[in-house]
Amino acid sequence: MRRQIKIFLLYSSIVLLPVILLSGCTSSRLIDSWKDQTYKRGAMKNVLVLAINNNKTKRRIWENSFVTALREKGIKAIPSYRYYPNDVPEEKDIPELFKDNYDGIVLIQKVSEENKKYHIPGDLYFQPIGFRRWYARGYMVIRTPGYFERETITQIETTLWEPSEDGKLIWSAITESVNPYSPQTFSKEVSDIVIPKMISDRIIIPRRK
Repeated sequence: MRRQIKIFLLYSSIVLLPVILLSGCTSSRLIDSWKDQTYKRGAMKNVLVLAINNNKTKRRIWENSFVTALREKGIKAIPSYRYYPNDVPEEKDIPELFKDNYDGIVLIQKVSEENKKYHIPGDLYFQPIGFRRWYARGYMVIRTPGYFERETITQIETTLWEPSEDGKLIWSAITESVNPYSPQTFSKEVSDIVIPKMISDRIIIPRRK
């Protein structure tokens, strides 16, 4: 009986371990970043957030997520849809936005999306079914079928530009997300990754409480 319990516990741990590991992981991660080492103007304190998205609702969700995260750090931030509620501004209009004394523009856009499909093989294990004659243990062979898993891998680029006639790129980061769930969750995950990186690179400095 003890051996049967041990086998059951061992099988249970094998089955549950991947679930436990996956449940503790986020679907988004930072894969690359860059900073202009010649930038000397100091940390930005007042920025405009602009998300490139043809969907008006998703654009607002992304801009609001970054604005909220920046404001929580004490950085003044305004979403671009306050100025352009219908469509994102054209490139020729962007310099006009700097006239409101913004230190810079945070630009968010999707740079790639890839769909993958792969096969997960089935499992095989032995389940005890009690004793047979002279205490020989009996087992039942159980097979679980394989299945196909699909993944969508999306890369988002976040860049920070300083005011100038043509704009100057001073910082950028690329995040990669697996199976992004909803615009609210997706945008929050990315902002929670990107903004701390901006702070560590001293592009923005949070206000001390």
